[in-house]
Amino acid sequence: MKNRLLLRATVVMVGALSILAPAFESKAEILDDSTVSITYALDEYIAHLKLKEIKEAEVIQEEQPNCKYPEFEGKCLAYVEEAVNVRKEADENSERVGSLPVHGIALVVEKGDTWTLIESGITLGYVRNDYLLFGDAAGAYAESTCPKKAKVNTTTLYVRAEQNENSDCLTMIPEGESYEVIDDMDSVEGWTHIRVDSDIDGYVSSEYVDVSYGFSYALSVAEEEEIRRQQEEAEKRRLAEMTSTKRMNVVNYALQFVGNPYVYGGTSLTNGTDCSGFTMSVYAHFGYYIPRTAAAQMQGLPSVSLDAIQPGDLLFYRDSSGNIGHVTMYIGGGQVVHASSSTTGIIVSNLGYRTPCGAARIIWD
Repeated sequence: MKNRLLLRATVVMVGALSILAPAFESKAEILDDSTVSITYALDEYIAHLKLKEIKEAEVIQEEQPNCKYPEFEGKCLAYVEEAVNVRKEADENSERVGSLPVHGIALVVEKGDTWTLIESGITLGYVRNDYLLFGDAAGAYAESTCPKKAKVNTTTLYVRAEQNENSDCLTMIPEGESYEVIDDMDSVEGWTHIRVDSDIDGYVSSEYVDVSYGFSYALSVAEEEEIRRQQEEAEKRRLAEMTSTKRMNVVNYALQFVGNPYVYGGTSLTNGTDCSGFTMSVYAHFGYYIPRTAAAQMQGLPSVSLDAIQPGDLLFYRDSSGNIGHVTMYIGGGQVVHASSSTTGIIVSNLGYRTPCGAARIIWD
């Protein structure tokens, strides 16, 4: 009886092996050899399965590579000097629906071989791939070229000389304004190093600023038109504030140089100037000769109350040592023009971007 059961079991096992044999045909003849054990055949089959699992795992790994910048997965950055047009269709002759500026970021809706459908802000449209960087390439580009900014999220924020609350207050900055973040190897957790302008940088509590890359977003055609309209209205308000032709001429002349470089110690309105060199050179063009430095300008020019300033007046600011270190020109409409820093050059800022300590007037009506 036992011999019969053993014979039946052997027949069943051999039958099973005959089913497994096609999985590795190169062993077919060996399996027919009675001198080879059944255990060897089973070991070969199991090894075959393990090899298959390893190969499948390698395929999965190739399909899902590790991302160095996972936050940029599914996103792209504009790789342009100024801006690139966003089109309604994937065609150069298609209607323009907006523009994606330098450092402009967008979601990748559908990537094609030549054109990519992107979404940025309220703008949805196509951009040529030549002007875009994707995924890790976008992340590497942002890390190396995109500035970081800190936006104030509290009503008034103290800028400290050191990374502690007992340190001297250098100036106060208002809610909603954004400032350049300075990479600091010696940074203390909870503090962010920012540059206010050319003569002052300091530390603010990280709790009260939102730090991000200085990304831009696409502007739709409608948004572009609205910005132009607002700029025209602001210009009209500024001109309405002008109390004399002389003031209007001085301010308009100064505004011609917005975008030109900042150079410490410079006085050239085109090739590079610092803050006091800027105001001195602008007024020199009209025959007014004022002192060279910001401190000397404040000390040597007739002062005027901050609540009575007019376009063309100069506003002064203290540096980290408490001395007069920066000067701007009021242009009306709650704005000033100044040679700010080597990063920004000559720019227009809101009057309250920093707390002024005094004002002076050159043109008296």
